[in-house]
Amino acid sequence: YLSSIFKKETGYGLNKYIKAFRMEKAKELLMCSDKRTSDIGYEVGYKDSHYFSYIFKKTQGCSPKEFRSRGRG
Repeated sequence: YLSSIFKKETGYGLNKYIKAFRMEKAKELLMCSDKRTSDIGYEVGYKDSHYFSYIFKKTQGCSPKEFRSRGRG
């Protein structure tokens, strides 16, 4: 029910919104901290660091480590 109300009001599916929110926070943490990528994944809600890396690469087009090195390089 919550999902349908959320989509009706925002135009976004709840799961899609949560995933995008998590990825934005992860990108922020990758650029502004020296935390390990597994710790960042856990902090944004992914218990499995491999799954976090998989989702990050799928949505952002590069791995978390690549994203960090591009931003700092």
